[in-house]
Amino acid sequence: MFCNPNRGEGLVIPTARIEDYLEAVFDEEVRGGSPTVTRLAERLSVTKGTVVPALKKLVEEGLLDHERYGTPSLTEAGRQKALTIYRRHQILSFLFGEVLGIRRDHAVNLACEMEHLLDENSEARLFLLTDYLGKGLREGAPWMEELQARLNDPVRLPRPLTMGESGSRYRVVRVTAEGVLRKRLLEQGFVPGTLLVHRGFSPLGDPLDVEIRGGRLALRRSEAATVWVESEEVEG
Repeated sequence: MFCNPNRGEGLVIPTARIEDYLEAVFDEEVRGGSPTVTRLAERLSVTKGTVVPALKKLVEEGLLDHERYGTPSLTEAGRQKALTIYRRHQILSFLFGEVLGIRRDHAVNLACEMEHLLDENSEARLFLLTDYLGKGLREGAPWMEELQARLNDPVRLPRPLTMGESGSRYRVVRVTAEGVLRKRLLEQGFVPGTLLVHRGFSPLGDPLDVEIRGGRLALRRSEAATVWVESEEVEG
């Protein structure tokens, strides 16, 4: 499956769409194919009239050589740039599809969007992460099996504490506050894994009454918004 330059709205930007053509030419070359205008149009699910101006743009940027009626070929600069995009696509596709178990077509679409947004440092870190996770998959590491099982569990996505319901129990997932406020919230007990009870806002809408670690605290709405929680299922 390949990136469609005409895919729907999202993170993709005009430069990214042009890079999709560069990546397609590279993929054809790597596979020993012939990246003709007709072939590229078929692969990218676009018209030949759309391919031609995109290739012209790549020629202007010094990334492609293309004579009229000839077969496009990458310049050395184009080949290196295409390799970078292609590699990032493979890393992201593996992470989303093989590790996280996201449906293949959706995993590919996510990779198509995100491959253009990575820089060299983020690519390197993602590669190290996926390489480590891939090794765990290949070797059947217990921690990887636990992760895979966890990914198949029902997910209770976190939300700011301000969006909780009065009387409901929650578990702290993270605190996004910084500096002095973060230090104070952690000291008050808002540590990841800690249980609390949302006791509702005051009649005027601020502050929020919270029961935590056997005590009661009043948090300003702006403070409570930095405490992210997940619903805690009550047994029995």
